[in-house]
Amino acid sequence: MAGDKFHSIGEILRSRINTPLVWGILLLTLALTVLFYFSQKQQQEVYNRYIETLSDYKFFASRIMQKMERVRIAPETDPAPLMSSLRGLRETAVSVYAASENARSVTWMPEEREFERFENAAIGWVASVNRYIPQRVEWLDSAGILLKTLNRWNVIFAEPLVTQIDSARMGFAVVPDSLQMKKLPDSLRIRFIKLLEKNAEMTALWNRIDSDESLVRCDNLLQAFKMQSLQNREMKFWIQQVFYLISIVLLLFTLFFVVRSRK
Repeated sequence: MAGDKFHSIGEILRSRINTPLVWGILLLTLALTVLFYFSQKQQQEVYNRYIETLSDYKFFASRIMQKMERVRIAPETDPAPLMSSLRGLRETAVSVYAASENARSVTWMPEEREFERFENAAIGWVASVNRYIPQRVEWLDSAGILLKTLNRWNVIFAEPLVTQIDSARMGFAVVPDSLQMKKLPDSLRIRFIKLLEKNAEMTALWNRIDSDESLVRCDNLLQAFKMQSLQNREMKFWIQQVFYLISIVLLLFTLFFVVRSRK
């Protein structure tokens, strides 16, 4: 009985193999295989890792700027944890660029120059902060010593000068008043002018740090990955819909084939 059954199936296949119904089943099966292959690609996981890494960069960069505000006005702030965080940010930017080079051959990536600009901006920003912190700590120490010297010299005449130093300590570029400078002894006048000149240089450096280009570059990459991730999810949704539709058509073709084969 089993042999007769297999023999009848073989006869059916040989007699029907050239019919459009059989070719339709083969083509639909091939289409399902192709759709299944594309649906299993893991670009979404890659994009999610980049989105997470770039989001972490933005978060930690914002935290560092909050700490920088304290460093700018508080000489007692310990810069060691801040310097450690800066090294982590630099390594993140470098690793993102390096990883994109390895993944570019197997999946979609933003243009290489976008990663290069982000890396260069991040490295430049970290270098500026590294240069600013020790200089600011030294400036605050010098300002504290000069304030004490001015108060010992003449409290009344020193009051407007102390106000100017306080303004400089808050980050403003202060220009020394020539009339007030004439009232100071030569030694104090030289120290006071040098202190304000150094503060003007640090204010310009702070403005470059505050307007962080690396955050703009990071946000550009982040938005590009989010858009591509959204497109991938949309494409996967439509692949699933087409997969279900072809599966139903394949089922109907198979039923028609079985019904016709029995006639």
